[in-house]
Amino acid sequence: MTILQTVKKDRLSALVLIGAGGLSLFLNLLTPMTADDYFYACRLGYGADGTLTPLHRLQGILDILLSQKCVYMAHSGRIPVLAAAQFFTLLPDLVFDVCNTLMFLLLLRLLARLSCAQSPCRTALTMAGAGLLIWQCTPAFGQDLLWHTGSLNYLWTITITLAFLLHCLQPYPGLGAAASFCLGLASGWSMENQSASACCLCLVCLFRHRLQEHRLSPPLLAGAAGQLAGFALLILAPGNYRRSAGYGQPGLIPAAVLERTVQYTKAFWQEYQVLIVLTSALLLLVLLIAPRKAARPLWLAGSAVLCHLSMALSPSYPMRSMFGSEIFLIAALFACLNLLDAGKLLLPVLCIGLGAGLALRFPAAADDLYQLHELTQGRARYILEQRAQGNLDITVPVASADTRFNPLWGDGLSDLMQNPTNERNRALALYYDVDIIRGDPDL
Repeated sequence: MTILQTVKKDRLSALVLIGAGGLSLFLNLLTPMTADDYFYACRLGYGADGTLTPLHRLQGILDILLSQKCVYMAHSGRIPVLAAAQFFTLLPDLVFDVCNTLMFLLLLRLLARLSCAQSPCRTALTMAGAGLLIWQCTPAFGQDLLWHTGSLNYLWTITITLAFLLHCLQPYPGLGAAASFCLGLASGWSMENQSASACCLCLVCLFRHRLQEHRLSPPLLAGAAGQLAGFALLILAPGNYRRSAGYGQPGLIPAAVLERTVQYTKAFWQEYQVLIVLTSALLLLVLLIAPRKAARPLWLAGSAVLCHLSMALSPSYPMRSMFGSEIFLIAALFACLNLLDAGKLLLPVLCIGLGAGLALRFPAAADDLYQLHELTQGRARYILEQRAQGNLDITVPVASADTRFNPLWGDGLSDLMQNPTNERNRALALYYDVDIIRGDPDL
């Protein structure tokens, strides 16, 4: 069921989507271009050391195609994601803000379907609770859900992956083999840890369908083929290995992978211990009370574990990369609540508690983004004024903001550096057609 169909048939869900969409759009409108957004607003090429570097401001689609060739060879295999990041910089900011809001609403709708919400009331409460939990649990909230380049890498990719996995569980009526292949390809060619999980899960689904129906439908086979093909295109990109070498990882070393698994698991536990404990407790309750119904929450919890453990192959694990595992955990949590009779009481209580928490923290978070918006707007005006006066060597303040939904952490958006040769400084200078831009944190 699409978002529009939900609005027509279920007024309570419609109210949830309207409320979540309004808040999401408001936050998106407050979030300016920053950091890597300016980097991907440039035509990208090879620097003297062979790494990716900005050359000049994007002029059109041809620049994007030429940039992505260099991205694939020198930086990353995430071509669809980074091409979209470049494409949106050619459009008015409002276009991205609206599209990003719709993607968030689609994520909520997919979470409701994946978590076994059957009645209209439970569907609405699941979407509301999931949205509130995402807003308050995500350590890198701005980078995952608002920042242009970041949300394309994290919000959009996990949403597409969930759409594909839901198709594997409950094939969409009327979705043919060609469309299934494209959906699988988009899921596979997205984010490394999420795509690795989706590859395993879609194969499990194929095996289950084969056992239950004694045959495999062409759309499911095509979707799995697309997922595996996309994952291969993602992983085999030469840029992945050149970038890993830059982190000091020339290849996969078992001891290093094991060490990172322990290190990354400690970091994940530190950020999500409440969500992990709550989901584990509810999952154990489902296993005790209704073990025959536990397949879906177990499948979702396993997805979170796979998504997390696959990050051990990466030499770094920033908080923003935890988002995929977080979403799978949230889906498992609400699947448990929807399978338990006690969920009728627990769902509204959870939504009320999370809503009260958000009401207390939302003004501070919105003010953070507003301050960031005003600073970047003022900085842009200053750069243009200096350029008009012939000054092409400009010093500007460094923008930073903490999206304080959760009092235990802040979500700093990294911005300019003091070093004018930093790639972000060079990108901002190229964007505004000046020679040098220096960041000064004391301004």
